[in-house]
Amino acid sequence: MTKIYSNSFSLTPPVPPSPAEQLHEYGYNEFLIDLPGHWKQVRSSTHNTITFHSDAHAATLIISVDSYEIPREKAQAVAQQCVASRLEALEQAAPGRVDVLRQSIRPHSGGVGLELSFVAETPKEVYIYVGHVTSRKVLNLSLVAKPGRQAAVALFDKTIANYQPKFP
Repeated sequence: MTKIYSNSFSLTPPVPPSPAEQLHEYGYNEFLIDLPGHWKQVRSSTHNTITFHSDAHAATLIISVDSYEIPREKAQAVAQQCVASRLEALEQAAPGRVDVLRQSIRPHSGGVGLELSFVAETPKEVYIYVGHVTSRKVLNLSLVAKPGRQAAVALFDKTIANYQPKFP
């Protein structure tokens, strides 16, 4: 017997799409970021740092800007020092227990300075960092999340998609 027509269908109803998260825009001189309402701005101890915390994700987002006049020939050294000092601070907080999963310093895709990044974890937290060294500043964004690499990376990717640094 030859089949002329074949059809199949699922008895499981499709999952309705979740409603789009309402985002709140935070606009500053050096960057813009849109965050869902569960991210709450918390007081920071320094004037050049903005900190947000999400109880929903048990995560903290820290953005800072340091204004410098950075000659092009010194940008690489500044970037290396920036990454090294952050990793050193993690090592001081968790001696011998910091696992650096990825680290890079490369030219920014837009041709404006350097982009630096790393992902590190300790038994208690995952740290994801991205920074920019330009001719007039160092811009830093760090996410500190509970253990779980995949969840932390997914949260970072979702957050960074709504982050717009202003260059140079």
